[in-house]
Amino acid sequence: MKNIARRTVVLFALILLCAAGAAHSAGVDMKEGNWEVSSETSMTMGAMSMPSRTDKVTKCLTREDLVPKSEKDKDCKIVKQKVTGNKVSWRMECKKAEGEGEISYHGTTYNGFFKMKTVEDGQTMNMNVKLAGKYLGPCPKGQ
Repeated sequence: MKNIARRTVVLFALILLCAAGAAHSAGVDMKEGNWEVSSETSMTMGAMSMPSRTDKVTKCLTREDLVPKSEKDKDCKIVKQKVTGNKVSWRMECKKAEGEGEISYHGTTYNGFFKMKTVEDGQTMNMNVKLAGKYLGPCPKGQ
């Protein structure tokens, strides 16, 4: 159980990066710069539920990368991505997990979700993440 939870935290870091940078297409109403990325994660394994966890990170977002990659987990990759208006959806596959998400941008804010299913040692863990982002200003120098 601890091993699965630890790996889930690593995957969660990747999810945050993907969610934070998932919509940098020219047609998406998104302001480039420093963003605060908030997430609320709930996890279930069978009949067990873990308490929800909230996190906030800041991320410099540009239009150059549609979905930035995490150096922490190279087993995951975005296999499908679609931009429709201000909505970005994607599908991610990992060695022992798969997931999908969607974000709607509104200039200086966004909201969305990400769902992931992890299977390890015959146990299935489902993770649901509510996402929210807000523009903070220009990116710090050096980023």
